[in-house]
Amino acid sequence: MSIFEDVKLLIDVDSRESGLDDKIDLIIKHAKRQVLLRLPSDIEEVPPELEYIVCEVSVARFNRLGNEGMSSYSQEGESISFDDANDIDAYDSDIKEWIARREGKKRGVLRFI
Repeated sequence: MSIFEDVKLLIDVDSRESGLDDKIDLIIKHAKRQVLLRLPSDIEEVPPELEYIVCEVSVARFNRLGNEGMSSYSQEGESISFDDANDIDAYDSDIKEWIARREGKKRGVLRFI
């Protein structure tokens, strides 16, 4: 599945429904840019191993549509709280780990028995 299809599935939008496609595309495009900003400058596309981050950040952003700038929302017994942090901040350690492995800084353990 593509990132687009994954996001539609996670936000529970029927794959045949196209009314939100432009918004979802824009959100995914912005999420990809966020990931790429944290990667070395020689990388021009999000690597397949990090596409899940684009998907998760896109879903989080989609769920906040209409509630931009709010830290919490409550109506008729339903309460929603939003993190003040940037959605992608939660994935910094994953991105750094991927970069370290790519650069060969993260090697396996050698044990002598």
